Amino acid sequence: MPITLSSRSVRRTALTAAAATLSIVLGACGANFNAQTAQPYQPAEGTNADSAGIAVRNLLVVASADGKGELHGVLVNNGAAADTLVSITQAPPKPVAPVAEGEQPPAPVVVTFGKFEPLPLALGDSITLPQTGGIEPTPTATPTSTPTATPTATPTTTPSPAAPKPFSVTGGKPGTMIDVVITFGKAAPITTHIPVITEDHFSPTPRDDAEKGEGGH
Repeated sequence: MPITLSSRSVRRTALTAAAATLSIVLGACGANFNAQTAQPYQPAEGTNADSAGIAVRNLLVVASADGKGELHGVLVNNGAAADTLVSITQAPPKPVAPVAEGEQPPAPVVVTFGKFEPLPLALGDSITLPQTGGIEPTPTATPTSTPTATPTATPTTTPSPAAPKPFSVTGGKPGTMIDVVITFGKAAPITTHIPVITEDHFSPTPRDDAEKGEGGH
């Protein structure tokens, strides 16, 4: 004797089958190589880059609102030989896009990096920036006029401006990106961009000028 299903039972069976098929499809999407959990994820604020086994991790600038800051990051030598960190400088400016006739192109932002002595990167070793012991020239006194054989007055001297401190960064405002070139003794240079964040970015306590919500919290 044939079994006859009601229209309600037919619809219920169809919905159950559709739900089972959808769950299988979604499960397959989450298990393939394009799954979200399989995609690279960088939770840190800074920039990561690599060159011939040299890993640059979380490189960034911590600066005040007026553009005075310091370079921070970590470098790890995972390569096959010892190397040296030679310099970190601003990358050459990119070509300026054409502007309308009569308008002036925007002036390039100049960022100054404080120089440092080359830092050795032993095989399997890591260094944390900033480091101490970099180049920090002291001001020298230079006469303002050429002395004569018989000076008539006491010559005055004007100290030369001090060179930027090692690993200091001037000109990068918080919220912007700086194009940089990282140069090594053996590995190929890295050209990338690094973020500039505020000095209190990682502060566990609120700033004094932070707005308070209702109830003073």
